[in-house]
Amino acid sequence: MDFEQIFTLAVVIFLVYALYKELFNPALTFFISAVALLLGGVISPSELLRGLSNQQIIIIFLLIIVTSGIRSIFGPGLFAWIFSEKMTARRFMLRMMIFVSSISAFFNNTPVVAFMIPYVQDWAKRTGNPASKFLIPLSFATILGGMITVIGTSTSLLLNGLIQDYELTMLTFEDFFFLGLIVTVTGIVYLYFIGFKILPAHVGNLESITENLKEYIVETEVSAGSKIIGKSVKDAGLRNLSDLFLVEIVRGDEIISPVSPDEVLENGDLLFFSGNTDSIYHLIKSDNGIGLRKHPLTGGQFNFVEAVVPANSDLIGLKIKRSDFRKNYGASIVALHRDGKRVAGKIGETELSGGDFLLLVTGDNQSGLVSSRSLFFLSIPKILNEAKPKWLNYLGGIAFCLLILGILHVIPLFYSCIIIISLFVFLSVIKLANVKSELDLGLFMILVCSLALGVALEKSGAANLVAGWLILSGKSLGIVAALTALFVFTILLTSLITNAAAVSIAFPVAMSMAEQLHISTTPFFVAIAFAASGSFMTPIGYQTSLMVYGPGSYSFKDFVRVGTPLVLIYTAACLLFITYFYQLV
Repeated sequence: MDFEQIFTLAVVIFLVYALYKELFNPALTFFISAVALLLGGVISPSELLRGLSNQQIIIIFLLIIVTSGIRSIFGPGLFAWIFSEKMTARRFMLRMMIFVSSISAFFNNTPVVAFMIPYVQDWAKRTGNPASKFLIPLSFATILGGMITVIGTSTSLLLNGLIQDYELTMLTFEDFFFLGLIVTVTGIVYLYFIGFKILPAHVGNLESITENLKEYIVETEVSAGSKIIGKSVKDAGLRNLSDLFLVEIVRGDEIISPVSPDEVLENGDLLFFSGNTDSIYHLIKSDNGIGLRKHPLTGGQFNFVEAVVPANSDLIGLKIKRSDFRKNYGASIVALHRDGKRVAGKIGETELSGGDFLLLVTGDNQSGLVSSRSLFFLSIPKILNEAKPKWLNYLGGIAFCLLILGILHVIPLFYSCIIIISLFVFLSVIKLANVKSELDLGLFMILVCSLALGVALEKSGAANLVAGWLILSGKSLGIVAALTALFVFTILLTSLITNAAAVSIAFPVAMSMAEQLHISTTPFFVAIAFAASGSFMTPIGYQTSLMVYGPGSYSFKDFVRVGTPLVLIYTAACLLFITYFYQLV
């Protein structure tokens, strides 16, 4: 191994470790890695910037705008028809999975999950079922459905971008459609017959009483002139509250925990309660001199709203007090849930992380509560009664047909997206001023740097080295064993880091393996496309799983228990199909 190979592999190891440990924002992690490769002389400036002109990367962002316009035409009410209270839990789950997997084939799966979470939670609450039985299937079904077409997930488009850079045979509709259908149907059957039994039912004693309401740590303050100042916790009536527990008191730099019943309350004390949304509401409304800190009440009225921080949010890594949260969203964060646990301490000093589940308080004016790529609100959108002109529905239908034509390569997908966006802008369905709010510069940096990482692995020879190791591991069993080693290598990567990172690392390895084995690159590229999206064992490899992590009150073990059998079934189905479809035996 020469210096370039050792240095490149060291950068890859750093990338995997930093993403897994969440040392930095994912975009910054990729940028640091790409700059290190540049300064180390592994890649040139032109190779670092090659992704800026890659058509497949541009298509990813065009599709984000297209799906945003189509969503604005049909609105969230499009989903309401599937939520009948008369259905059994399994029938509801089956119908929901078939529906979301179908639309995920044509739309980015992140907004699909964002739309569906509040509806699923509401149905579960109305029918007395735990939402945790449905939110993992929601995420998994969108992931599976996204593999039916090349545009269903940005991972496939990124892979085609890498292939295009090397002027190799690109993956087409046929490479995804048949295998995508097989794994989608197989995954839905598994979740219906087996997964449903092992999916967690997170309904504790408190939740069974309060209809599965979320527990939080909520920060309150003893205001000046409060009648409880000078009283002990017990005398103030804070010792045996219904569905609430006083966790700790922060007095200046002093933290008092556990709290004694005889602790005397002082002006300005910060009281941290563990409880649920109903109990929190009643505590604040009671005339006891305790209130939320600096909450934006208007006319004495306020509302609780729940939200989740997506994995690519600009809020990640920011302390709440420095995030301009109230200015940007017209709400204040009063509580936070992370990794299935309540987060204690001063709310303002907490750094936000992907998957954080937030309890917000807002006034009557909720105009700022619009989901964006940085924050998804989990309240059911109000369906406005105002009549939309009929031509809007026709426009939505035309846009959808043009999108299908692009997927099927009847017309180039790039042209299809440009035509749709032009129609939307010309007819004021979307405004140019709002387009920037849909674009994710962090994702753009990740994709560009991913291409640079692939170039470095291929150029330095590190990819050949890893490919040689994988081929050697299955040498006695031939091509199929080498393909299996590549698939397992990629699926383990995507369980620890993002799928974009997994593809960028696996791509040059797959290309090198095909060259060394003297066969077509297509089956190897299909293998890493499906393996990189097979992130079912952990919640950290795929955005949609992080989105349901908090709302479902899941633990890491829940994903391991439900996802591991699915990964085994998924792997077997993919390898069998690829082997026989591409005639590798």
